[in-house]
Amino acid sequence: MSTALRAALAPWVRVPGPDDHKYSRGVLGMVTGSSEYPGAALLGVQAALRTGVGMVRYAGPTEVAHLVLLNHPEVVIQPGAKDALVVGSGVADPPDQDSVARIMQAAKLRVPSVVDAGALAYVEEFGPMTVLTPHHGELASLCQRLGLVESLTDEDKATAVATMLSMTVLVKGSITAVVDPTGAVLRLPPATPWLATAGTGDVLAGILGALFAGSHATLTEHPELLPHAVYAGALLHQEAARRASDRLAGAGGTPGAPITASDVCEELPGLIAEVLR
Repeated sequence: MSTALRAALAPWVRVPGPDDHKYSRGVLGMVTGSSEYPGAALLGVQAALRTGVGMVRYAGPTEVAHLVLLNHPEVVIQPGAKDALVVGSGVADPPDQDSVARIMQAAKLRVPSVVDAGALAYVEEFGPMTVLTPHHGELASLCQRLGLVESLTDEDKATAVATMLSMTVLVKGSITAVVDPTGAVLRLPPATPWLATAGTGDVLAGILGALFAGSHATLTEHPELLPHAVYAGALLHQEAARRASDRLAGAGGTPGAPITASDVCEELPGLIAEVLR
């Protein structure tokens, strides 16, 4: 594990103490998935659980909730308090009325939030402790809707959105960047190209949500640290993908092997354990 990854992640993960319980370790609410894209909910939940969180509360369509429980029986589908949110991953665009109602209800909580995909159309409803995680097309559509001048690069678009909304924007790509509300940019090292596969964005959202939930007290007291938590989560995502690709490639694995989003999830507990050691 690189020194940079260890240093970035160390403030955002911890070993549970003898007095900890599921609520003190953070409760993550997930408003994700749809009948069209149920896998996004499953992948995001899996990533959050494997990153380490006290509880995941899932709110989504009934048929998707059943799938989530079949795959992850530890997930709670009853309403209740939440310390952080992941909203929009796998929600159809445009969302149906039930999804819009769930998005609006989540936006009122004003907790650290990841806003993705189908929820991006309602981003103005969320508070400043929000990170937006659009892909290239979603970022362009968001700029157009906000009346922002089309820029040459995704990073320029993200900077315009971040400063206008006073939110953090994660630019996904071979070179990932985190733009904070002032327009300052944190750039990640290049990711393995095998990360460019379906579902890995949903995994990233789950990772970020878990880190936010586990550190909600710190982020509430120091909201200016949110971009650093996003940077740490994105680094963890990249490293998990690299390790999964190298593992599947076997000895002398350069340039790696194809991976799935689930492969990335499987690497997360081991990486967290290394940081904690």
